[in-house]
Amino acid sequence: MVLSAGVVIAYVLLTRSHELTGDEVFYDEQARFFADGMLWWSTAPFDIAHPSAWKAPGYGGWAGFWYTVVGESPLRLALVQSLLAPLTALLTWTLARRLFEERTAIAAAFGVALFPLVFEYYGLLFPEALAIPLVLVVLVLVIDKTPTPALAAATGVAIGVNLLVRPTAFFLLAGVAAAWVVAAGWRRGLGLAAVSGIVAALVVAPWTLRNALTDEVGFIPISVQDGAAYGTFNDETAADDDYPWAWRARPRGFEQIAELDEPRSDAEFRADLQSPAFEYIQEHPFSVLEAFWWNGLGRFWDLRPPGAALDEAAFQGRSEALRAVGLSMYYLILALALAGLWRSRRRFELVAPVLALAITASLAFTVIAGTRYRAPLEPLLVILAASLLAPAATPAREGRHRRASVS
Repeated sequence: MVLSAGVVIAYVLLTRSHELTGDEVFYDEQARFFADGMLWWSTAPFDIAHPSAWKAPGYGGWAGFWYTVVGESPLRLALVQSLLAPLTALLTWTLARRLFEERTAIAAAFGVALFPLVFEYYGLLFPEALAIPLVLVVLVLVIDKTPTPALAAATGVAIGVNLLVRPTAFFLLAGVAAAWVVAAGWRRGLGLAAVSGIVAALVVAPWTLRNALTDEVGFIPISVQDGAAYGTFNDETAADDDYPWAWRARPRGFEQIAELDEPRSDAEFRADLQSPAFEYIQEHPFSVLEAFWWNGLGRFWDLRPPGAALDEAAFQGRSEALRAVGLSMYYLILALALAGLWRSRRRFELVAPVLALAITASLAFTVIAGTRYRAPLEPLLVILAASLLAPAATPAREGRHRRASVS
């Protein structure tokens, strides 16, 4: 835990002069509005300050709170976020210790502390800084646990908070359902997973109500981000031989779609973005499968040439050299994680939720995918890779493990 904090602090100090890029610019602006008492305001996308639903509120609120407390400085915020690294190491150790043994838990904790594709986000202004430990909280609550109504409610709260940080976190519900069906049977497992889903919706509901009160034109459950499909499902991405189905901010015809010279509400803009994507999918239904292949599988899991993944670094304000090191580690970790999962294939309490999470995450990121979006699942991959250090399970050992889990 101490090592993980030191690594992040060193990274922050060494890269403190980096220019804010991409979403960092948005979060910095929103945090400054927050510090000035204008909570969750933004100028996106029409350069007009207003109460915004452009992004999910979780990270903007986090950044705004710390800008208010420690001053309006990305560097100071990153130093505060360095304290999330020890929490990530602790949660990783906790989950690994429950699933395997002490050697695996210690190796996993050190692996996460030194893995650039995890620790670098604490030094940047991206929601993954919160999403990584928050997803781990859900996994600790769910995997290899006997579900109860109280646990289902707590899990729902955790998933709701995750949704307010990254709306794509709905894929966590699939992992919950798979884990609890194995632990408690179909009826009780799915019933308690439904309880978690309802509680998560209740956690999100106040934000949805806020959006309705500040924008009476339309319905925005969490953010305008779910209008991003326009950047993937269009003729330009389909015809791109070099980067097929790669999301782009301004595809051909974007000006006509967005009509940027005509300011309007967030809800209207969201609808204008969604409409052409839905029309394209209706006319080209197989485009969803193609986008799933290239984005949900290829880009999300980095099953592509390393150079393509490295191209993302500059746009996200990240060190290309550190990204290269992180990718080299990732390919090894992924191979070891698959081996560890195969080795544990008879432990359905582990395998079922892992596979459910992997499949639904791939589906969730079919619209837009990249290395950054996988970051909250990286600690789980590290745990599976480190599990190869544990003794191979025997039938007797598996029985002891199941009895310990029930008790």
